[in-house]
Amino acid sequence: MRVTTNITTGQFLRNNRRTLTSMLRSQNRITTQRKFNRVSEDSINGSKAMTIRRQLRDLDIYEDNLSTSKELFSAAETNLYTIAHDVYINLEEKLVAAVNSTYDDFDLDIFATEVEQLAEHMVNTMNIDFAERQLFGGTSNGKTPYEAIDEPVLDANGNPITAENGEVVTKKVVTYNGVPINASDDPSTYPGSNPIYVDIGLGIKYNENYEVDGQTALDISLNGAEILGCGTDGGYSRNLIQLTYDAAAALREGDRAKVNAIIDRANTANNHILTQIAKLGTKQSSIDFQLGKTEDYRFNLKDRQNLVEGTNMEEEIINYESVMAAYDASLNIGAQLLPKSIFDFL
Repeated sequence: MRVTTNITTGQFLRNNRRTLTSMLRSQNRITTQRKFNRVSEDSINGSKAMTIRRQLRDLDIYEDNLSTSKELFSAAETNLYTIAHDVYINLEEKLVAAVNSTYDDFDLDIFATEVEQLAEHMVNTMNIDFAERQLFGGTSNGKTPYEAIDEPVLDANGNPITAENGEVVTKKVVTYNGVPINASDDPSTYPGSNPIYVDIGLGIKYNENYEVDGQTALDISLNGAEILGCGTDGGYSRNLIQLTYDAAAALREGDRAKVNAIIDRANTANNHILTQIAKLGTKQSSIDFQLGKTEDYRFNLKDRQNLVEGTNMEEEIINYESVMAAYDASLNIGAQLLPKSIFDFL
């Protein structure tokens, strides 16, 4: 068979295109530092790469959940410490001074007003808004969780008691999500007391009732009734805010014995808050531990991803130089094989 010029030219151009394509692919691998850009180029490693990327995406979600939870618990701890330390110390000093000193009714009214202001400060603290949600509202986010409302004082027959001036005698009643805080000793019976679970990478599991297993997720719900206490003990509230309002009422009545009894109950209620703060600290420590594990896992996944997708730069640069040399040689040979045209003589 006679080898014509067209055959030689066509074969040269095809070989030249293949060499140029190889050079372009090598250049892309060096530029992107990836072995392939499409799964079709390497289906096996491409499938592995997709799995690794999905795991890395899940880690981003877990880390975001952990960081948000830690910020939420930290904010809760700060506000509770304000109540358990700053407010409580001030409250205890005023009540002890009012009981153990010879103050007249006018002075006791002043103490009562100051004590009520401390109670209002605690209400405002428990109603703090954090990241567009009620921090201590549990699952309820429609309104502020804690309120102090005026309710009439009733006699033995259930009728409102009136003062000498004809006005109805009222008392402060603290409510949590619309329910009096003294209504139940069980904090789970109050509205908004359900847990709020977030996935932190432990592998959420469900029981036979399709409920989340609390050991496989993190509960970020903060039940204000549980944190500050609820229900009664011996006729006295377990809630520090309600006790503070009751102490103010007792001061106005001049009932020092009742104020003295409230001091002991307030100390118990404050110890309960300190216990809740310790629990928040434990949760934050657990989150820090989980974040450390997540970071280690991310490092391992990144290393695995680099093995699957990453380009060996030393080998690829050598390969690129080899292809470039072959391309240059192809151009030089082509200059000798291809027939000259009239343009070469112009």
